[in-house]
Amino acid sequence: MNVAELEMYDFAKRLMYSAGAKLKQERRQSVIKVKEKTSQMDLVTEHDLLIEKFLIDAILNNYPDHNILAEESREQVCPEHNDYTWVIDPIDGTVNYYRFGKDYAISLALYKNENPMFGLVYDVANSEMFSAGRGEGAIINGHPLDTLPDSHDKLSKAVVGISLRTMREFTGLGMDVMGMLSQAQAYRYLGCASLEICKVANGEYDLFISSNVHQWDIAAARIFLEQRGGEVLIRRTNENRSPFGKLLVAAFRSPLIWTEAREYLPLCLRDEFGA
Repeated sequence: MNVAELEMYDFAKRLMYSAGAKLKQERRQSVIKVKEKTSQMDLVTEHDLLIEKFLIDAILNNYPDHNILAEESREQVCPEHNDYTWVIDPIDGTVNYYRFGKDYAISLALYKNENPMFGLVYDVANSEMFSAGRGEGAIINGHPLDTLPDSHDKLSKAVVGISLRTMREFTGLGMDVMGMLSQAQAYRYLGCASLEICKVANGEYDLFISSNVHQWDIAAARIFLEQRGGEVLIRRTNENRSPFGKLLVAAFRSPLIWTEAREYLPLCLRDEFGA
């Protein structure tokens, strides 16, 4: 990253801590009002909208000609002559936020011409900030992390992150989901894609697969995983390449685990992932 981009990175870190403090305060002092968006699993609270506006206003106040891709407003500011896009998820894991008060995160990333520059995932309840910049490495709460050694683990040693919704969709396409999971050591589901990808980066998960994420869910966590030596495969499920469409995502550190898991995918998904 150049000097200007490093300054944006520092600005983003300060902004995320401020957003986290604001969200904690709102949760303590106000009643959480919840609405369904597309289903009972797809919720939005007034706090999602509040934090998103807080982030957008601060970014555009400092960088008025930058693009914004944000979950709740579904508005994309698209100046004709700027390559930078900020990708925002004000609360990833809204059900967790609303019901349990944990296992949710604020996610913020900056991309330049679709190339990731930096990303921050703030686990607000645990006061844990995962941040990473291109060529800058991965950091947790200000402490730099080493790139993890190459992993050669196989599926039999893997903890797989996958949701019931993804299992159902993949099964409907002909995937032997139970066959794959029976070969793994265990499977888990947190309900917050950004934190689950960070778990892959930190060795708590070995593979994360989802058919129900969007760009804002993974944009920041992807950078954190890549800076730790992992890989994220992303394929759009819509033909028009809308930035608001659902994505197919596989995140892992061991290519062997992914190679074994991929064999259980239906042919249509293997083709999507270049198998």
